[in-house]
Amino acid sequence: MNGKIHVAIIDDGVNAGFLNTQLLYNVEIAHGDVEDGRTLNHGTLCAAIVQTYFPDAIISSVKIMNHRKGNATQLCAALDWCVKHGVQVANISLGSINYRDRSMLREAVNDAAMAGLIIVCAAQNGGLLTYPASFANVIGVRCDHSGILTAGQYTYDAELAFSSGIDFIAFAKHELVGAAGEAVQCPNSNSYATPLITAHICKVLQQSKAVPSIEQLKHMLHKYSYLPIQDTKLPVMRYGHPDWIRRAYVFIEECAISSKAPYYFQTQCEAQPSGDKVAAIIEQAILREREQQDTALEGGQRVCDLTDTIVLLGEMEPVSLQEVEQLASRYGKHVVYISKNQRHTPSLNFSSCYLRWWQQEEGLFMAQEETSSIEDSRIPHICIYYDKGIDIIYFLHELRGAFARDEYQSWIAVDQSAAVLHDMEYTLPLDASNGLQELLYNAGKMAYNAYTDIAILCVKAANTEDCTKERVLLGVDIELSLLVKVETEGIYISIRTEQGYLKEWVLSNLNAGDIGGIYTYLEQLLVD
Repeated sequence: MNGKIHVAIIDDGVNAGFLNTQLLYNVEIAHGDVEDGRTLNHGTLCAAIVQTYFPDAIISSVKIMNHRKGNATQLCAALDWCVKHGVQVANISLGSINYRDRSMLREAVNDAAMAGLIIVCAAQNGGLLTYPASFANVIGVRCDHSGILTAGQYTYDAELAFSSGIDFIAFAKHELVGAAGEAVQCPNSNSYATPLITAHICKVLQQSKAVPSIEQLKHMLHKYSYLPIQDTKLPVMRYGHPDWIRRAYVFIEECAISSKAPYYFQTQCEAQPSGDKVAAIIEQAILREREQQDTALEGGQRVCDLTDTIVLLGEMEPVSLQEVEQLASRYGKHVVYISKNQRHTPSLNFSSCYLRWWQQEEGLFMAQEETSSIEDSRIPHICIYYDKGIDIIYFLHELRGAFARDEYQSWIAVDQSAAVLHDMEYTLPLDASNGLQELLYNAGKMAYNAYTDIAILCVKAANTEDCTKERVLLGVDIELSLLVKVETEGIYISIRTEQGYLKEWVLSNLNAGDIGGIYTYLEQLLVD
């Protein structure tokens, strides 16, 4: 690869005078005061760190902030600019902790990653979940608080990568020297750890014959890190969320429970084949899509990107899973396997292709970074119990939309692993956990780290007694039950608060209007 690597510093601007170099591009998406060449602003220090550890960097500045403030729309525009102007690596020493920005940023990140842009992003210094740093298609970075790492060093943190998407911990207290010989000491901040990883990525790219995938790049970085983990499957085989999907083939096993709620991604096709024909139908779909793309190219038409992921819903025979795995390896597809009881360990051949295989882990709630006390920012909690006859994911999708229309962002965890396909969290079923109170406590921690307005935990209840057996639930503002009543052919709804029972009624079904009515009642209780 060419010895020079094009790096964009997406920040508050870069003063080329301190770097003693020319910027290839100097663009402003956020217009504001023009800094003079003597100002050592945030973006200038980030650029200087990249240049210090990788002098062959060609630097461009994409200014999206004024006075340390910007927004997600500007960041999305900056990523699009990078793709259109041949940037190879984007250094983003900033991010959003606002849960409402998540969907917009995820789409922009996945589009940019598909186009070949490598995105390196800092986590929030307070330990809150940060976007886009937490996404699978981004290399997330935080600084070293232990004092173990020295100048130029970084390490991989498997637990942190799985729980929050922050892949690497890096040295941040760099000693920089400007063009005029002035010395600058950087503070220990995630912002200044990130450009070090950017510089190391540039070194990897410079030595590579072809542009590596994000998975391959993480493997390469891990190989040269301080104290690398001796496990060939790390660091990229385990992800907390399959948030990389842009377009997927979805195959639903006959007995699998599916929802009419929309997926968070586009679907190329959705089918319900018999178990022994899944691999054959998947291959037909892949070849059909490639043929359509070739035809479009020959006709000079605009070509869409190929589907990136195969989604399997329901239990599958081991032989069928192996066949799907072989197909995924052959055609370069990631796999998401949603199964209640079955687990599949991909072969070394699949791992060597640097592809992702996602399935639910034994437990959802992993260790989080240390943050401020949760009690300092009390989030309302709603606990929902539902019957097996309820399309709970559709109910939650509509409920979330109702909250969003009133400018409330809801964090939702439900004990169905398919929830991750609908932009919700997966939590353990009650019978696999240590009780509802523990689930509530862990959900509260995760919702706090996500910086959301409302936390909703949803668990299946076999009957009314299951709903009421844990009568005293600490920290729950509202309990909502949704139960199928066979004798009345309706759905029994009950709502109660910490102060006691409030309301119950029966609905014939749960359509969007009915769910809107339930939301109105919940919103009134939360406001009052």
